[in-house]
Amino acid sequence: MSTFRYKLLTSSSNIVEGEKEAENKTSLISDLRKSGHIILNIHQINKGKKFELFFKRVSKKAVLPFTQELATLLEGGIPIDKSLSILLSGQGKNAMKSVIEDLLNGIKSGKSFTEALKNHEKLFSSIYISMVRAGEEGGVLPQVLKRLGDFQEKLQKTKGEIISAMIYPLLLSSTGLLSIGALIVYVIPKFSQIFEGMGISLPFSTMVLMGMSQYGIKYGWIFIAVIMALFFIYKRAMKDNTTAAKIDQKKLKLPLMGNLLWKMQISRFARTMGTLLENGVPLLKSLDIVKDVLSNKHLSEILVGVKTNVKEGAGITVSLAERGFLPEIAIHLLKVGEETGKLDRMLLKVADNFDADVEGRMKRLVTMVEPVLILLMGAVIGVIVISMLTAILSVNDMKF
Repeated sequence: MSTFRYKLLTSSSNIVEGEKEAENKTSLISDLRKSGHIILNIHQINKGKKFELFFKRVSKKAVLPFTQELATLLEGGIPIDKSLSILLSGQGKNAMKSVIEDLLNGIKSGKSFTEALKNHEKLFSSIYISMVRAGEEGGVLPQVLKRLGDFQEKLQKTKGEIISAMIYPLLLSSTGLLSIGALIVYVIPKFSQIFEGMGISLPFSTMVLMGMSQYGIKYGWIFIAVIMALFFIYKRAMKDNTTAAKIDQKKLKLPLMGNLLWKMQISRFARTMGTLLENGVPLLKSLDIVKDVLSNKHLSEILVGVKTNVKEGAGITVSLAERGFLPEIAIHLLKVGEETGKLDRMLLKVADNFDADVEGRMKRLVTMVEPVLILLMGAVIGVIVISMLTAILSVNDMKF
């Protein structure tokens, strides 16, 4: 059984919130519909994680339930100012309350919803604002918000799966490095003092280990300083677009990870582009937005060139193919989409395919990395322990 938090709208326009256990989300929706209330939002919660209550900063994750609830209210025919008022009344002491209040005040002062959102650009991305603008101009804001909710939900799911897959390897490697560091910095020096006092001849492996420990303690701060300096140099280099593009291009050529990083970027490009086109955002404007969404500067620069070609009358699929932006299978799908006038659907199909591929590759990579890390850490710690035990056993060779 899982615990879900739900939010309902009663016939008297009141918000009802609560928590309930259910086997799954579908069964809970069936139960709640029997009450006759409108379901605004349902999401699974983890009662062990309450840390968000201690922070006042609005999390970007709060945008998803806000979008879903607002879409539901607008689809029910409730005006946007009334919808925001209903959402505001149901926020309690939520950090999102001040944002909704500001949006409502903006609309009451005569601003459009798009203009009100621009006051919170750190919370609502350029994709979000552009799609809302297209929805307002086309008179289909409820449908656009619903699609935005689906878009954000898929992105959060993909991101969560990637983070979950990386947690164990990172935890394993961090624990191993801390253990090795503790042995070198604390345990080995203690043994060194004992052995020096005895004046015995130590095995070669033990002498090497003790030497590494002494140099690590004495010059370890230099190693840390070099690592920090390289990190700051890297961060500074990434601020320069030309340098960042060259570095990001090399990242895509890394063994194992390079192809995975490329497909993650292609998935983000395809899902964002498809969602924008599906909601009436012009092609050139969509390319501008997607360019800023990609974290790889090399691929972003390619999109700048693609936009230039499209302005001159070239097809977007041909332009992307000529610059090596997409893999072969994606090119064929987009060609079909462009020829049939269903480019947006094909882009979303490409995104779904690449998301599934990335998820599978991540699982295989983690499955491969986990035993390698365990063996590597075990081997290093084993060498340290055996070297020290050899030295201890050599005490028996002393002549008294």
